[in-house]
Amino acid sequence: MTEKDNTMTANRTVREWKAKHKSEYESFKRQVAAIGSGDLSLMERTIGLLDDCMPQNARNFYAYIFKYIMNPDSVADDQAAFSDYDQLAAECIFHHAMIKVDSSTGEIEETKTPDSDSIIIRTDDLGESFESMPSSMKCVLNDLINQLVASGIDTPLADQDRIALQNLALLVTKTVYVYSLLFVPEYLEQLYKHIVVEGEPLAYCIYFFVTFDHGLRQIADVFSKQMVGGQSTSFTAEMFRMCLRTFIAHSLSNRTDTKEGWMQLANETGNDDCWKEIMFTLRSCQSHGGQQKDCRSLDELLIGDKEKLKSLIKDYLNEHPGASRLAYLLYALRQTGHIESCNYITFHRALQQMVSKPLGGHDVPQRRYHELMANPKLLDSKGKKWQQAQSIIDHWIALFHGGK
Repeated sequence: MTEKDNTMTANRTVREWKAKHKSEYESFKRQVAAIGSGDLSLMERTIGLLDDCMPQNARNFYAYIFKYIMNPDSVADDQAAFSDYDQLAAECIFHHAMIKVDSSTGEIEETKTPDSDSIIIRTDDLGESFESMPSSMKCVLNDLINQLVASGIDTPLADQDRIALQNLALLVTKTVYVYSLLFVPEYLEQLYKHIVVEGEPLAYCIYFFVTFDHGLRQIADVFSKQMVGGQSTSFTAEMFRMCLRTFIAHSLSNRTDTKEGWMQLANETGNDDCWKEIMFTLRSCQSHGGQQKDCRSLDELLIGDKEKLKSLIKDYLNEHPGASRLAYLLYALRQTGHIESCNYITFHRALQQMVSKPLGGHDVPQRRYHELMANPKLLDSKGKKWQQAQSIIDHWIALFHGGK
């Protein structure tokens, strides 16, 4: 199964979950909105879920790094944090080797060429990134360095000592960066277990919120209102700008949002910095054609007694196996008010999810459905094709009327 197949399967599973748990999702949305008024309970739950998914060797590693920063001599003989990736990580950190991480299979290997379908770990440009870091972020780093040495140094640091500490900070940053990405496959495996095996509602809600409900833009809007209200320091404002750039790039590359949607947010915000950040980021981001495909399931599309309607639909498919007659099925559902507004392709895709055998191509029924919707009077014509269509549609409209 390809990564695209995995994504489509995950999307379908989450959509089906949401269709059956609407009240839980609405509760989640209310908690998201409450963030704007300072209620961080949802953030605490989310952090708890992410913490539960952290692999044990990752915990060991971060504990090791923390101890090293506080007192390098205390971890000289501590090997508990080291993993199977040490040699590969060293090649990447000190010799700029590239590492490829396939998050769908968990395979990790050194590579010579970047692969757009995998996570690529490289450190040859981190030094450059450090130099181009915003001045506010450099101030934060300098503050951290000062905190590290404050207890043992009573005089200001000489320039060469400060440079040495900055180089050490860069080395630690590279190390944390490389190992954090190496742990991604194990982390995703744990997250998958929480979602699929344990059925963690919060994970389903977050996935649906981000993928199908413009979630990143909604969170950005909450942050924007906090900035307008003067509730952020210069540091949190810089953190917001970094998150905003990441949100925009992620939503466009994964087609969960559009440039037009982000422009709308920019025009609605009362914060000039937010407006400029969105517009500048959009200029440098490549659009990928807008929203994801509409992959709603029949449970999400049907209105009324869903189980009864699905049973009738299965009967229809058995009686009318021809692909072209799928157009009449959607038309009859539309006329009886038993289906949400959708295009034919969405309906065809939802049907295919329900049945095990292929339904055939969608071109012919899609064209016939569009003909019917554009000119319903075709059903009154004397053509044999349309007379058959009228007979089928009338019969099934009568049956569907009993599905409310």
